[in-house]
Amino acid sequence: MKTLPFQPVAWTLAVVATVVFVLDMLFGALFPNWWVMQKAWEFVLPGFTFISWGAFFLGLVESFIGGFLTAVIFVPIWNFFAAREEAKTAPR
Repeated sequence: MKTLPFQPVAWTLAVVATVVFVLDMLFGALFPNWWVMQKAWEFVLPGFTFISWGAFFLGLVESFIGGFLTAVIFVPIWNFFAAREEAKTAPR
């Protein structure tokens, strides 16, 4: 079983989180009744309130960092269990 390289996974999760945040803010600006995710973002991201430019950029940075930190937690755990599984299945 392969281990995950940290940098590609971290960049991927950070960019995906940022793109999801931007798309959700865009939908929130275009459709005023798009309130469900704005409340979720306000709960998850400290200091974020919908919608002002300052809050948008704060949410952008926080979502990027959140995606990156997800990789910081996820990749070592994945690699730990992948190494254990490989040790179990390796011929003796």
